[in-house]
Amino acid sequence: MRRLLVTLSTAAVLSVLAGAARAGAPGFIVVDPSLHATIERQLDADRHALAQAQQRQRALAIRVRAARSKLAAATDPFPYEDAVGKLQTAATAAAARVTGLNAAIRRLQAALQPVRLPAPLNTASTDAVGWDAVAVAEHYLGVRYLWGGSNPQAGFDCSGFVKFVYAQLGLTLTHYAATQYVTTPHIDPSELQAGDLVFFEPRADGPGHVGIYIGEGQLIEAPHTGDVVKLAPLAKLSAALGFVGATRPSELLRPIATA
Repeated sequence: MRRLLVTLSTAAVLSVLAGAARAGAPGFIVVDPSLHATIERQLDADRHALAQAQQRQRALAIRVRAARSKLAAATDPFPYEDAVGKLQTAATAAAARVTGLNAAIRRLQAALQPVRLPAPLNTASTDAVGWDAVAVAEHYLGVRYLWGGSNPQAGFDCSGFVKFVYAQLGLTLTHYAATQYVTTPHIDPSELQAGDLVFFEPRADGPGHVGIYIGEGQLIEAPHTGDVVKLAPLAKLSAALGFVGATRPSELLRPIATA
């Protein structure tokens, strides 16, 4: 049975805004109720699928042991070797299915948990929104990469990850690194703060990769197919991909002074 994929709609994501969604204890972003229900339904489906997959895994393990016993005792092993190979292949696939479902369940359970935001720091240089962005981003470490992905259930690509993180803080960004670069306020790289966006991979139409800076020369990124959301050194990415520039999307969320 193919695992059902839940599409987290843009409307659901954008409803988790900084003011409206920090319900319950202060300093938390909680999951929108409709999104919570959708994830719960997917969890139920995955748990059911996991129970079936585990049952199949156990049955195949028994059949593999029996086939190996016959192979060891056979005077002519040739007829049994092919059967053992096929059973072992099926057992390996069943084990991978169980592992994948367990990982998917853990991701969904993590997505249901409130994102703990850091306590405000009383320093003039601290960008509170930037630290909130880092807290949200760190909550999704380990989510798989998916080209075009922009939600934790299905997966993220680089700009989809940035879009999702800032959507939870009330800022709508496009799902395209080059456009994110030209639509967010540019800063000098020497002034990088937590939550700033760092862009790499220069192309004719703009940068092809983006990550979220977390401080001390590190950022969080959704790197490429086959990988997961993870920490990466800024210097290493700059050397490998080519540094383009940095921006501060939190500036777009600052209150506008009125006369």
